[in-house]
Amino acid sequence: MPELPEVETIKNGLLKTIKGRTIKSVEVRLPKIISIGPATVSNIRKNNKSKARLFEDVLRGKKIEGIKRRAKMFIISLSGGYDILIHLKMTGQLIYSAPKEKPKTVKMFNAANSRILTLPHKYTHVIFYFTDGARLYFNDLRQFGYLRLVKRGELSEVRELQQYGPEPFSKDFTMDYLAGKMKTRPRLSVKQFLVEPKVVAGVGNIYSDEILYCAKVQPDRKVGGLKPAEKKALFQCIPRILKEGVAHHGSSVGDYFQVDGSEGTYGRIHRVYAKAGQLCRECGTMIKSVKLGGRTSSYCPVCQK
Repeated sequence: MPELPEVETIKNGLLKTIKGRTIKSVEVRLPKIISIGPATVSNIRKNNKSKARLFEDVLRGKKIEGIKRRAKMFIISLSGGYDILIHLKMTGQLIYSAPKEKPKTVKMFNAANSRILTLPHKYTHVIFYFTDGARLYFNDLRQFGYLRLVKRGELSEVRELQQYGPEPFSKDFTMDYLAGKMKTRPRLSVKQFLVEPKVVAGVGNIYSDEILYCAKVQPDRKVGGLKPAEKKALFQCIPRILKEGVAHHGSSVGDYFQVDGSEGTYGRIHRVYAKAGQLCRECGTMIKSVKLGGRTSSYCPVCQK
């Protein structure tokens, strides 16, 4: 699943490509991908062609006024007082095609033998057509992602937006805040603590591994057993590693690509994520892995204590 650096990278790409453009039309090719209203539960969506037509009708003629990110979700502001919430979930992609650009081709996965498909393909579920000929494709292999249309005044009613913790780059993310959260979950492993959306927004499996390596803490340690210096190190490493991920345009280790279809490069400098069985670049010890809460976490048993 794309995490904060990937979503932030896509947001920045969308700001450069679609902000200010006007939607000529929208084609919903898979109605269950879209929903209308703040209370929709994404995992029980059903195909509803009439709702898809309404979605298309409302968006026709709307101008893209702004794009924000909250945790792993995009908030696209439209003229007329509407917002589109987009969550990529496991395999969602947003790919932009410029006016008069030749048919866009994209890989399904960041692998040498991955299929290269021409857009739109069978995994393209929504297409935005802009008045100048540009297009934005929403692709999703596993169909867990969604686009939700809400009126701007309804944002406060969207449950997911209220359940996220503070943004790690914001003034609300402080050492006192993090230490307070740690006191409420002392028996949780520090790995599970970091990936809890209510603790800090946008951290998932990839970046929690890298954050723990940065802080020199093993993932299976209990939160309540961390020393003050280790807590401080975690607090400092969370924004540091996430900013590093953004600077490298995210990690293309699965099906994540930037809006132009190119790969992010942070995967090339991962220290421990998905490197079990390889040697630690710092000390030469073999990296190990452990399963915690259904997630596999990789770590160096020497560099991390």
